[in-house]
Amino acid sequence: MNLSGIKHLVFDLGGVIIDLDIPATFKAFEELSGTPMSEWAKGIHESRLFLDYEQGLLNDVEFRDGLRELCGVDVADKVLDNAWNAMLGDIPMHRINKVVELAGTYQTFVLSNTNGIHERAFNQILKDSSGKSTLDHFFNKVYFSHVMKMRKPETEIYQTVLEENNLNPREVLFLDDKPENLKGAEKLKIQTFLVPSPDSWLELF
Repeated sequence: MNLSGIKHLVFDLGGVIIDLDIPATFKAFEELSGTPMSEWAKGIHESRLFLDYEQGLLNDVEFRDGLRELCGVDVADKVLDNAWNAMLGDIPMHRINKVVELAGTYQTFVLSNTNGIHERAFNQILKDSSGKSTLDHFFNKVYFSHVMKMRKPETEIYQTVLEENNLNPREVLFLDDKPENLKGAEKLKIQTFLVPSPDSWLELF
């Protein structure tokens, strides 16, 4: 890929900076609820619970109550949070170190569809790995869907990042592991790169 003219890098988090294992969360809730993973996953896709939580339309309490109803269980918050966070893996320091290196050449941003429970969990993972408690230590600015009250692939979320930082979209490279999110960015003429595996973007630089 030709990076000529690129001045700004916008990174997704899951599957790009942090390792993800989504089936691990499905399995955790399968064990909690006694419902087969296939049925539990179907319930997720038929529910707005997760999308609304990512978009900041539900708070943590409302989300947990929704999970309890969806799973048919009555368990403590910590048990639910542990199951929900099971998908979150490591944040390897070689990726963080690469971001720090790239910051000498580019402005760097995070744009992630995430939620409050996951944010606290990956901040702890980051602290354990790097000693720093938030991603703000490594990026120029961090954008989370639940804070912005909008989510990828809606064009308004990309437009907000562009406008707030006075970015020319043709000078921006957006890296994400989901094709639909790239298509949302491309509508605004943002340059994109599909990340098929978390370390694959490192080969660009």
